[in-house]
Amino acid sequence: MRQLFPPRDGFLADEALDRAYGDEPADFVRVNFVASADGAATLDGRAGGLGSATDQQVLRLLRDRADGILVGAGTAMAESYRALRDDPVRAAARTARGLSRVPPLILVSQRLSVDPSEPIIAKAVARTVIVTCAGSDLERREALAAVTPVIVAGEETVDLRLARTALAERGLRRLVCEGGPTLLGTALAAGIVDELCLTVSPMLAGPGAGRIVDGHLVIDPVRLRLRHLLEDDGFLFLRYALAPS
Repeated sequence: MRQLFPPRDGFLADEALDRAYGDEPADFVRVNFVASADGAATLDGRAGGLGSATDQQVLRLLRDRADGILVGAGTAMAESYRALRDDPVRAAARTARGLSRVPPLILVSQRLSVDPSEPIIAKAVARTVIVTCAGSDLERREALAAVTPVIVAGEETVDLRLARTALAERGLRRLVCEGGPTLLGTALAAGIVDELCLTVSPMLAGPGAGRIVDGHLVIDPVRLRLRHLLEDDGFLFLRYALAPS
């Protein structure tokens, strides 16, 4: 991994790479996405096909700096998310930062399409948190609440501002959001995103796939400030701060 901006000689070792994503405040929402060079957010319906081993390393690094991992339930199912394990090495790095051994998944589901028996709920070391709205199915909500924490934020749709406040009250203040595009669009509209980490894959995916921002909400253009640019085997790793609205 090379650091192209700000300019730095040599290659980044693991400790230097970790420091490159540091300096985040305690209350912080960081978004992590991968896209092709022509802007596709998925390849054959999944984002995983666009990444690399280094991209996965960065994903793990960002997870290990977060109180919780925010993701849309549909994306979690499509990308075959698994319950996170209690890895001793990663747990030691987290506890040294004052974090829990394992970060919980935080699933956002407006329709509560997720089932309590799903492994990411039933086998979770850190209990998965469900975020939904009052308009979701009451019976499903009660079934989930019997086995894992459920946050109700908003009436007919999920209000991510209220959800962020409720998560902070549970000690989940520093979040990494892994999508999908609809959740990112909703988060931008709610004004809760502080940073975008974007991996640009050296690939042309062609027409058909959507972009990293989608959904029914209209958002104003958001100005970004580049914090760093890294490169590895043709993959570009950009860290952007969002300008205050």
